[in-house]
Amino acid sequence: MIMDESEKEVVQEVFSSVHPYLNRPSGLEEAIEDISEESSDLDEFERKFDALISEQEDPSTKADYRIFINKFRSQ
Repeated sequence: MIMDESEKEVVQEVFSSVHPYLNRPSGLEEAIEDISEESSDLDEFERKFDALISEQEDPSTKADYRIFINKFRSQ
């Protein structure tokens, strides 16, 4: 089962709200789309995204991902 459209919209809205603060928005957008397709709900999305953050070695990428997830959690 994949996330429904309203859940995907939440993810997209969060991305849109943090976009101006990101160093490399295209990489984050691609990661978000991939994880959205692989997740069944927002909780699973958050878990998978957390795992992805821990795999990142580039400080700028990691910072972008953290900006996104912090905003996501505040929703």
